[in-house]
Amino acid sequence: MSFPSACCNTLPVTANYTTKGEYGKLGDLDCYFAGVKGSKHGLFINYDVFAFHPNVLQLCDILGSAGFYVVLPDLLRGVPLTMPDLGKPEVLKAFMQNAGSWETSEPAYVQGLEYLRNSGATSVGVIGFCWGGRHVATALERLDGVVGGAIVHPAMITSDDFGKVKAPLMALPSKDEDMEMFKKGFAELKAKPFGAQCRLESFEDMTHGFCGARGDWANPVIAKRSRDAIHLLVTFFNDLMPN
Repeated sequence: MSFPSACCNTLPVTANYTTKGEYGKLGDLDCYFAGVKGSKHGLFINYDVFAFHPNVLQLCDILGSAGFYVVLPDLLRGVPLTMPDLGKPEVLKAFMQNAGSWETSEPAYVQGLEYLRNSGATSVGVIGFCWGGRHVATALERLDGVVGGAIVHPAMITSDDFGKVKAPLMALPSKDEDMEMFKKGFAELKAKPFGAQCRLESFEDMTHGFCGARGDWANPVIAKRSRDAIHLLVTFFNDLMPN
């Protein structure tokens, strides 16, 4: 279990962007909120290790414009990783044992999902990027009442995770993830009662992070592929969430 080496009806992404959502708090946790509070469809977003990057904020706004109420908590509490950190195995190990651990993030997941439900969401889902994909897999194993989850260029996923998932999963791996592992894992998922709702779409023309903080959305090819990924997210959760 490790970080990868490269560590339609949706709006297009843009390189220069002004946010449309608002900042607030859940308890003492800073959050970004997008969409219309009161929507029946709620999404909890787990950003990548670079935290509140403009790309992920824009992605939240696009999901909000598609009808979801979105909460993006600052799980790393103002202390994201940096590019130099990614080249230091000891830093990454400490990250996954402390600030980046499920035990540290779980209370925010519980609080954020409860907030969405209390705000009017009758269906809630979770999306994770990079390291957040690891958390989404765990959430689908351990948290009740989540209709499904999506993982985008995920890190830290192992072959053992797929058998533990208890709700529909969509994975959007890039060329830097282990596609053979995902194919085998999704073959296992397809045997589950909800298997027909699971989806695997490979972005083999994109590098890890293209749809998150490491995506150069000034590049029209990367911007289009990010838009493609967001459209898949919208479609996946709309299919899971009743009107």
